[in-house]
Amino acid sequence: MRGPSAALSMGNDQEAPPDSRAPGMSKIRIIGTERRLGGAGGRADEDFLGHQVRETCSMHAFVRNGLLALVALGLLVAVAPAQTPPATKGAAPAAGTAPAVPADLKQVLATVNGEPITKGDVMDFVVRYQVPVGDPEQHEGIYRTCIDTLVNMKLVSQFIARQRLPVSDERVDADIENLKNELKKDGEDLATALLRNGKSMDDLRKELANRQRWIEYVRLKGTDAELKKYVDNNKDIFNGAKVKASHILLAVKENASAAEKEQVRQRLLQIKRDIEAGKITFAEAANKFSEDDRKAKGDGGDIGYFERRSGIVEEFADAAFKLKKGAVSNPVETLLGYHLILVTDRTDGTPFDFEAKKKFVYDMYSMELQKSLVETELAKAKVDIKPLPANLFPTAPAATEPAKGAATPKGAAAKP
Repeated sequence: MRGPSAALSMGNDQEAPPDSRAPGMSKIRIIGTERRLGGAGGRADEDFLGHQVRETCSMHAFVRNGLLALVALGLLVAVAPAQTPPATKGAAPAAGTAPAVPADLKQVLATVNGEPITKGDVMDFVVRYQVPVGDPEQHEGIYRTCIDTLVNMKLVSQFIARQRLPVSDERVDADIENLKNELKKDGEDLATALLRNGKSMDDLRKELANRQRWIEYVRLKGTDAELKKYVDNNKDIFNGAKVKASHILLAVKENASAAEKEQVRQRLLQIKRDIEAGKITFAEAANKFSEDDRKAKGDGGDIGYFERRSGIVEEFADAAFKLKKGAVSNPVETLLGYHLILVTDRTDGTPFDFEAKKKFVYDMYSMELQKSLVETELAKAKVDIKPLPANLFPTAPAATEPAKGAATPKGAAAKP
């Protein structure tokens, strides 16, 4: 399993900046902000990644703000999937009781340091975040994205539990009341939600306590001195600086071998050598060789201006901002393959007002802290992921033609 971009964030508490827990996704099949390679910082040109990546990334746009307490540290409370029988509403199960849950949902699909991730966890994730699962061709990718994200969440949960930061019962009680209110808005109750997750009230209290521990952990780490240091080390993120870039993409198949990837990389290096030798311009090479939708436009791979954190694929943005104007990068690997990047212009940012935007800094620092934590924990974790089970995701039934001579529904036009 490759390294994560960011675990799902840890909760939704009023005492910390809400954006600091905006959800992100695992980089095992996507980059967290990789909806497009153009963004708020400049020309939002969605053709840059091309049709293939837009289709791939469409299934990752389902993560939305709100009700994050329900997914904090792996607690995925959601309306049950269709195959789960309805439960009778009532009071929450008593502490320590284990609600009956269909055996099928107890199927273990992955383990993280011995702790299970079940089919029920995956299905609750799918329902809560409205993951589009109708296309069977995307099921493998959706499954890995769900599992990888749950693995990241589990790693953070395990880490923060080891910190043993004190959390009062009153704080957890308040979170439970908030949770009940949020569920009520969805027409759900806590007893039913726990039943459908196979969770007890003790499980819930432990999860919510760990969520509070995470909030406290970030607060203790994110001192003003630390946040100012973070800003100083990441000026391009905060000062609004922009680069204008062009690129050449050579695609790599999703399951390409190391040898196949190296072959593509070497081909791109040869293109770079030809550009540097003056045999061909970057724009000409982009129009001739690039394997994305921009090639047909004949604009030399130009993607316009963008900021450091404006929705650009992280590897691409990081490489671009490190280049001087007029410089061409070495091959940069992203989701689709390898890129050569040419920076054609740069604009300086403006002084950053730390005090006025401290919450935003805290937000970014919190996400980076999670990313670093997950990368560290993943490197030493024992993770076992099972193959995609058959029929894990429901498939939309194929449309059927009405039988010959069958009555046409009232109000529908009959076929000629």
